[in-house]
Amino acid sequence: MSRKFFIPVLLYTLALFILTSYGAAINEKSSKTYSAVNAQMIVQGYEWGPAVPKIIVKFDDKVSGFDKDTFVITTLDTPRNIISVYNCDRNGKKKYSATKYLAFDLEVSTTYVEAIDASFGDASPFVYDQVSGLNSWATDYELNLSLAENKTFKVGNVKYGKDKEWTPYVKNLMENYIIPETEEWKRDVFQPTNANFTLTRASFAPKGIKNDFTKNPLIIWLHGAGEGGDDQDIVLLGNEVTALSKDRIQSYFRVGRQKGAYVLIVQTPTMWMDKGDGTYNDDIVGERQYSMYEDALFEAIQDYVKHNKDIDTKRIYVGGCSNGGYMTMNLMFEHGDYFAAYYPICEAYMNVNVSDEMIDRVKDYNIWFSQSEDDATVNPLQTTVPSFYRLIKAGAENVHFSYYNGIYGQDDPNAKYFGHYAWVYAFNDDVKKEFDNEKVLEDFDNVTFENGAVTSTGNYVTSANCNKEANMWTWLAAQRK
Repeated sequence: MSRKFFIPVLLYTLALFILTSYGAAINEKSSKTYSAVNAQMIVQGYEWGPAVPKIIVKFDDKVSGFDKDTFVITTLDTPRNIISVYNCDRNGKKKYSATKYLAFDLEVSTTYVEAIDASFGDASPFVYDQVSGLNSWATDYELNLSLAENKTFKVGNVKYGKDKEWTPYVKNLMENYIIPETEEWKRDVFQPTNANFTLTRASFAPKGIKNDFTKNPLIIWLHGAGEGGDDQDIVLLGNEVTALSKDRIQSYFRVGRQKGAYVLIVQTPTMWMDKGDGTYNDDIVGERQYSMYEDALFEAIQDYVKHNKDIDTKRIYVGGCSNGGYMTMNLMFEHGDYFAAYYPICEAYMNVNVSDEMIDRVKDYNIWFSQSEDDATVNPLQTTVPSFYRLIKAGAENVHFSYYNGIYGQDDPNAKYFGHYAWVYAFNDDVKKEFDNEKVLEDFDNVTFENGAVTSTGNYVTSANCNKEANMWTWLAAQRK
C-alpha cells in the first residue's frame, strides 16, 4: 500500500477504535448496578425499652429523586411507618444536596395486646430470655429496604423502578448500630473485696459540673431483675434510665451555682435478690432478706464517691425499681445513715420480713415510695402498702407514697403498660400525687394484717385517695443529711 493511502486508513482505524472503546465504556457505566452498600441503626431508650427511630443507609453513589413514600421498610418483619427521608452525611446529619447517604426517620410506638391489657414496644432490639430472666441484645435485627410500587429514584445516573428493577436491600443491623444518648456515660468494672464476681458501673456528669465551685449531689439508680449482666447499655435502655441525665430531671438539681447532679448506676451479674445460689430471696419468711450482693454494692458506691471529691456526701440519693427497689430498701436497713434519701419504686422487700426494730430504725429517714395498684409482679399489699402504714404509725414525718391506678405513658399517649412499670412515672417526672399522711395514721386501726400483708379492703391507702399535690423530684433535690 502506498504511503498516500496508508495514513488516512490508519487514522480512520484509530478513530474507529477510540469511538468503539468510548461507546463500550458508556454502555458499561450505564449498565453498572448502583445499590445500597451498608446500613446503620440508631438506638434510643423509651418508656417500654429501646427502639430504633432512625436508620442510615449508604449507597455507592449519590441518591436523588425520592420522597417520603418512595421506600418501604420493615425491621424484624415489622412494617415501619416512615416519617421522613432525606440526604445526610455518614452520621445522619441532614444535607440539602445529594449525598451517598439517606436517613430514614421512623415512627416508634407501642402495640397494645388486649388479652393482657398492656403495651409493648414495636421492633425492639432487645430480647428477653424466659429462662435466665435477663434482657440481651438480639443477634439478628433484619432491615428490609424495598421500593414502593410505581415509585422511582436515582442512584448516580441509574433510575430504579422504571428502567431498572430494584432488588430489596437486606441487612442485619445488629452488625452496625450506635446509641448516641449513652455515649456520654462513663463505664467501668468494680472488683469488690474478697468476691469472686465483679460489678459493672456507668456514671454521668453534667457539662461544667467540675467547675461550678460547689459540691454536687449524686443520684444512684439500681436496676430491675431483667437488666442484670455486664452490659451497661442494657441498664441504661431497659427502663429509660438515660432520663436521669436529661434536662427534665437534671433541672431540679441546678440550684445556685450547681450544674446538676452526678448519676451512678451499678449492675449486678444476676439479680439483686440473689441469695447466693442463683435463686430469689423472697422465699425467706420472718427474717430480713439477705442478698449476696449487698456488701459489694455498698462498697462499689463508696468507691465511686471516694474517687469523686466533687460529690456532696450529704446529698446522696438512692432508688431503683422492683429488684432495685428491694436493694434500695436493703441499703436503707443496713447502711441507712450513709444516704440522704431513698426513692424505692415497686420495691420487692416483703413486709413480713421487716421487723418492728427495722421499722423503728428507719422511720426518721427520708423516703418516697411509688407503685401501681394493679402491679401483678410485686404485690403492693405484701410490700409497699403495709410497710408504709407501719412507718407512719411509728411516727415517720418525711415518708411519702404515690399510688397509681395504672401505668400510662407519654412517649405513646395511647399506651397502657403493665402495672409493674411504675418507673415510667419517675422518669417522666410525673410522680406528683401523694397521700395525706394524717389520714393514713387515722386509718391505721381499720387495717388488717395477715402474714405481713394488708388484707382488709376499703382502707384509705388506695389509688383513689392518692390526690395530694406533690413532686418527688422537687422533694428529692431538697433532701440532705
